[in-house]
Amino acid sequence: MDPELEVELAAGDRAWAELVAVLDAADPSRSLHDPDSPDWTSREVYTHFVPMHQGSVRAIRSEMQGQFVDWEPEDTVQRIAKMERRNDTRVESDRQHSLEQGRTLAHESRDVYRDLICGLTADQWRAFGRKHSDDLLGGHYRGHLRYIQVEERYRRLLSQIPPTAGGRDDFRCRQ
Repeated sequence: MDPELEVELAAGDRAWAELVAVLDAADPSRSLHDPDSPDWTSREVYTHFVPMHQGSVRAIRSEMQGQFVDWEPEDTVQRIAKMERRNDTRVESDRQHSLEQGRTLAHESRDVYRDLICGLTADQWRAFGRKHSDDLLGGHYRGHLRYIQVEERYRRLLSQIPPTAGGRDDFRCRQ
């Protein structure tokens, strides 16, 4: 595997570990996001990531079969409005899941996503892997950490996470 990808995956794993630590420490009945962001609980944040991970997996598999996938419609304003409508719909439909179910589904979908990325060749990674990896490389996870009202107890919690945290012992892809 490309050493640069391993470094990027490690950073994404760290961002996921930080987000999970905050979500797991939060009051599950209380909104986590700041007033200018979606009014989501930890369960809703977890379940939000499941279709994101699954959509990236579908896109990567399509690209592996030679089908080009372009996420970006021409109009960014339209894209953001469509994404917000989709998020609102998903939050409503995902209310059927408990916090534990949402957490499990998020971790499972992330593992499938990560394993797929780890199985890409260097050429596949350069050709299409990176463009479908914002979640896995931590961009989307860090975005939600920014939305969350980071109270003092969360700051203390984040400072206690070891630099190698993230669910894998060494951040390397399984061989």
